Amino acid sequence: MALSDQVSDISTILPPVRQLLLVPFQLRTYGVLLYLALAFPLGIGYFVGTVVGLSLGISLSVFLIGLPILAATLGGVVLVAAAERVMARQLLGADIPTPSWGLSEASRLRDQVLTVLTTPVLWGSLIFVLSKLAVGVAAFTIIVVVLSLGLSLLGAPLYYDMPGASVGLFLPEPIRRELSLVIPWDQFEVGISFIVRLTSWEVSTLPGALLLSVFGGFVLLIGLNVLTAGGWICARWAELTLSPGRNEG
Repeated sequence: MALSDQVSDISTILPPVRQLLLVPFQLRTYGVLLYLALAFPLGIGYFVGTVVGLSLGISLSVFLIGLPILAATLGGVVLVAAAERVMARQLLGADIPTPSWGLSEASRLRDQVLTVLTTPVLWGSLIFVLSKLAVGVAAFTIIVVVLSLGLSLLGAPLYYDMPGASVGLFLPEPIRRELSLVIPWDQFEVGISFIVRLTSWEVSTLPGALLLSVFGGFVLLIGLNVLTAGGWICARWAELTLSPGRNEG
C-alpha cells in the first residue's frame, strides 16, 4: 500500500474518532441528556393519562358521557404532541414540520371531526405518546448506570482514603477459569494451558485511584456516546410519528 493511501485511510478514520471524543464537550449532548431524563416522568404521565382516558371514554361511550372523555383525551394527545415537537426540535435537532389537520377544507363540524379522526397526524401522535414510557424506562436505566458508575469511578481520587470508604472491585468469591489448547501429534498430545483468576481489588493508593478515575472517564465517554446515539434514534422516531401525512410549508 502506498504511503498516500495510508495517510488517506488515517484521515478518514480521525474525524469520527474526534467526534466521539468531543461528545462530552458539546452543548447538544446535554440537550439530549435533558430530553432523555425527562422522558421517564413524562412517559409515565402520558401513558397513564392516555390509557385511563381511552378506557373510560370507550367503556362509557354507550352512555354518551364517554364521548367528551374521548374528545378530551385525544385533545390532550394533540397538545402533548405539539409540545413534544418543540422539545424534539430544540433538544434533539429533529426536523419536524408543523402538521396540517385539513380543517380548512371541511366546513361542517361533522366533517371537521371526521377529518381530525382520520388524519395520520392524530394516530401518529397517539403512537408516540404511548411509546414515550418505553423510551423513558430505557433512557432512565442507561443514564443512572452511566452517571452513577462513571462519576463514582471518576471521583475515586477524592475519597479513596477517607475513613470507612472502600473503593475498588469486590467479588463475592474469586473467579477461576482455565483456558487450554491441546493438539494431537502422533501418539502424543501437545498443549498449553492458562489459568485466569480474578479476585477482589481494593484501591488504597493514589496511583490506583487515578487509574480507576481514568477508567471512570472512559465509562462516561462511552456512555455519553451511547446516549447521544439514543437521542438520534429518538429524533428519527419523533420525525416519523409526529409529522406523518400532509404538512404545512
